Amino acid sequence: MTLPSIDREFEGKTAFVLGGSSGIGLASAKLLAERGANVVIAGHAEDTLARAAEFSAAGLNAIGMAGDGADSAFIRSAVDRTVSEFGGLDIIMCSAAIHPLGDVTETDEATWDRAFAVNVKSMYLTCHNGVPHMIKRGGGSIITVASVQATSNTPNVCAYASTKGAIVTFTHTLAVDLAKHNIRANTICPGSIITPMQEHFARENGEGKSIEEMYKVFARPVPLQRLGEAWEIAELAAFLASPRSGFCTGSQFTADGGLLAGLRIF
Repeated sequence: MTLPSIDREFEGKTAFVLGGSSGIGLASAKLLAERGANVVIAGHAEDTLARAAEFSAAGLNAIGMAGDGADSAFIRSAVDRTVSEFGGLDIIMCSAAIHPLGDVTETDEATWDRAFAVNVKSMYLTCHNGVPHMIKRGGGSIITVASVQATSNTPNVCAYASTKGAIVTFTHTLAVDLAKHNIRANTICPGSIITPMQEHFARENGEGKSIEEMYKVFARPVPLQRLGEAWEIAELAAFLASPRSGFCTGSQFTADGGLLAGLRIF
């Protein structure tokens, strides 16, 4: 099999990136577009449209759609517009997430429901509406973003960690059910990555420390002694979206600087 040059490996492909207006989703959408893909950025924030405009101004093929990823009407219309604009769908990446804090006694029902709506239901809706179009194209790749907290938890992340475990299992079902259609599905489990969500987490838990000081705290148990960056996860996402990972499906790819492999007690 002859693979295309990595610089333009997504030429003629169309990617739908849910949660593409910031953090890992934005970095991934940008990299896919730079390597030739038509990219649709879908996100809840109005800056989704601004990010897409920035892509277009840089000569990249991108459109933005702002709405609630847990709203079935929004996702259905966003996928329909993607296919109308670009003629099909080849890559789905789902990275939308919220990170509520609290143990099971502190997590109220509304918080639990919203976490599952944003973090899990949005993925289901995107795949439910998008996969039929991928089947028509003869295959494709789905990348979901979970977390190291899908399997190993810090305290007070009851709802968040539960959604991430659900994402891993959901991705397994996609891989098994869709293999006959030449559609692969894999999940990325990042550790602490420098994103707006991580910054918010640092600010909320800083107790007077600066964000930079909190990042150093977060990095202490990481063997590489630093936090990851969004572009590093984007590179992994691009690999999973490409034919270079053609025999990978139903797998978890951990990118955590060695966090789960090591135990630092001093």
